[in-house]
Amino acid sequence: MTLKKKIEIAAIVCSIGLCSFGQQVCASEFMQLPKESNDKMEHLVQTKLLKEQRDYLLQAQLVTKINLEKQIKERPSYIPGTNHIVTERERAILERIVEAEATDKDQKSKILVANVILNRVRSKEFPNSIEKVVFQRENGKVQFSPTADGRYDSVHVTQSTKNSVKRALEGKDYSEGALYFVEKTMANPKNVSWFESSLTRLFTYQGHSFYK
Repeated sequence: MTLKKKIEIAAIVCSIGLCSFGQQVCASEFMQLPKESNDKMEHLVQTKLLKEQRDYLLQAQLVTKINLEKQIKERPSYIPGTNHIVTERERAILERIVEAEATDKDQKSKILVANVILNRVRSKEFPNSIEKVVFQRENGKVQFSPTADGRYDSVHVTQSTKNSVKRALEGKDYSEGALYFVEKTMANPKNVSWFESSLTRLFTYQGHSFYK
């Protein structure tokens, strides 16, 4: 095929709005060009096609990057050691109760509170979801006081708490298997007495004593 024929074919393809990568090239651009040598015309066509190719590849790379980021973001998280998928609702509940129970404490304290709740979900002695554990009642009494005294509903969840919950869900665990915790200075003395007599005390950290 002669060079002249190749150029004619390229002009026809562009005139119906198509190119190698699905981009439109206006044929009128070619019609308005001054008469040039065949070499210059071919160079112009090749330059435009290469530009279209680069634009297409850049767009394809961007779409791939966005899709990968979306897949990572949407990847489900599980309660460590279980097949229980943590829903966005459950994550929000966990963040809120952790904030309420450890508002003025550091990230380790917050992770510990989250650990206890996750330990309960894994235990056969307690309900099998974060929501049910947090709002569980025994003989009409709540297991976590912030769900009864208004703190659960009124707290502002901080980034520190979100990070702590994220780390707990990723497997960070300081709890030594604890299923209970109490802040003795804030609790009813009768409850503290029950903790001490009925459970095994593990350790105390920033005012919270942990038991199993």
